[in-house]
Amino acid sequence: MRTSSRVLVLAAALFALFGGAASADTSRQSQLTPLSGSGSGFVEVSPTSKDEGGLTFDVQGTVNIHGATPNTDFTVLRRVDLNPNGICSGTTWLTLPGNPVLTTSAGGAGALHFEIQRGAPFVDGVSFNVMWRVVGTDGTILESDCLTVTVK
Repeated sequence: MRTSSRVLVLAAALFALFGGAASADTSRQSQLTPLSGSGSGFVEVSPTSKDEGGLTFDVQGTVNIHGATPNTDFTVLRRVDLNPNGICSGTTWLTLPGNPVLTTSAGGAGALHFEIQRGAPFVDGVSFNVMWRVVGTDGTILESDCLTVTVK
C-alpha cells in the first residue's frame, strides 16, 4: 500500500510539473517600481482571442499597487511601441479607455481592472511593446519594464 501511495504522489507531481508546462501562458506581468514617491506593485495583461465588430485585439488587465500614500488617486498610462524588439521606444503616454482612477485604501494599497479593445493594426499574430506608468496625485510615479505582447 505504501508503494502505490508513493507512485500516485509521484505521478501527481509529474503531471503538475509537465502538465503545467504544456499549457500556454497567456498573461504578461511586469513589476511597477518607483521613479518618485513611494509604493510598488505590478501590471498584468492577458490578451484574449475575442474578435468582434472590427475589434481584433482585446486585453484584460490589472494594476495592483501597495505601500503607496493612503487615499491617493492614481492614473494608469501606457506607452505602445509597434517595433517588438523588447525596447520600448514609444513616446506618447495614453490613458486607459474611460480614464478610470485607482484610489488607494487607508493602508496605501489598491487595484484596478481594465479592458482595452482595438482594431488594425492589432490583428492576430502581431506583437508590440508596451510600458506602463502609474501616476499619483501626490507626485508618485511607478513604472514597469518593457513588455512584449502578442495579439491572439
